[in-house]
Amino acid sequence: MFPTKQRERCNLLITERIPPFPQHVRDAIVDLYCPESLRPTIKASEANKDCLIRLYLGRRRRLEKTNSKFHGFTLRNFPLQQDQVEAIGLDGGQYARIMAETLAEFYWSAHIDANDVEFVLAPSRANPSLESGSYKNPGTIFRSHLLGEHVLWVLDFDCCKHMSLDEAGVEQAVKAFYKNDPYFPRPGRDNVNDQALWREFKGCFMEKSNVILGHEGPEARLPALWLDMVEQKSRK
Repeated sequence: MFPTKQRERCNLLITERIPPFPQHVRDAIVDLYCPESLRPTIKASEANKDCLIRLYLGRRRRLEKTNSKFHGFTLRNFPLQQDQVEAIGLDGGQYARIMAETLAEFYWSAHIDANDVEFVLAPSRANPSLESGSYKNPGTIFRSHLLGEHVLWVLDFDCCKHMSLDEAGVEQAVKAFYKNDPYFPRPGRDNVNDQALWREFKGCFMEKSNVILGHEGPEARLPALWLDMVEQKSRK
């Protein structure tokens, strides 16, 4: 018999392995972005078979020339930034909408601040028809010439904290939003594509939040408050 304390109710986290991109996709990424001198080594590397792509819709690469002789490259947690998303023909707006809906679910349904969660591109699960009902839907499947069929995964929930559904909780969520890597679109950018992406994210976040919280009651104002605080912080 377990001790009484170990028999108390608690949160349960169900995890599964995210499948990596296959060899031909990894080779295509290497050919496109890796320094030529490193390509044979990276392609043959056992460690680089674990290829997931971190989707950074809130950042673009700095393309200034550098005199540095260091040329590092890895396919593990490969960062795909917004200018690259555009260059390879991916629809950033589709990913932004899913991110917005997911963030709304984190805040208003799960009551967690989404601190340090990661959004990555990877193939869908190998067997989407597992017995558990929650596993039957593989999610929205994206298709592209470079990456093939893939989905948007979310991982790393160990730093998430409970948030209250009040102004203090919203402030906590805003801090976590900016503390995290730039997965989400950002407000206040000069680039017109970034501005459009933020509007897409913002509209979808409000729409999903209203479905969860409704339009009446003290909690109904929180999504708009969160957006206002995020936009204010971007101007500082």
